[in-house]
Amino acid sequence: MRRYHENGREFTVYSPEELAELPRLPGAGREMSDAEITAAALSDPDTPPPSGDGARFAGKSGREALAELFPPETVDALLTPRRGRPRSERPKIQFTARFDADIVEHFRKTGKGWQVRMEDTLRKAIRMGL
Repeated sequence: MRRYHENGREFTVYSPEELAELPRLPGAGREMSDAEITAAALSDPDTPPPSGDGARFAGKSGREALAELFPPETVDALLTPRRGRPRSERPKIQFTARFDADIVEHFRKTGKGWQVRMEDTLRKAIRMGL
């Protein structure tokens, strides 16, 4: 077993032999019924006990359970799939422009975000009336 810290968190790495020696929950390595899974999870000391509100939502779909907790517009917002980036208020357009190499190198040397700084410089030129 090897432990190491990364980004303020502790990680443990086991060899395949060490993994084989670790204690297993009853039923590990075979198909288990829902009742067996629940019983095994409840017997695990690291599993927090279920809250008393669990029975309140028994037999209900996710939408029905959320409808008891939130207004309809919030339920719709929570369950509507979001794909990609949110739309920008000022969307950018892509086009091809050719600049002299020394101009591009000047901005690239300033590091990450050089294209934004180049855009800011062009905006200043527009405000100046150029």
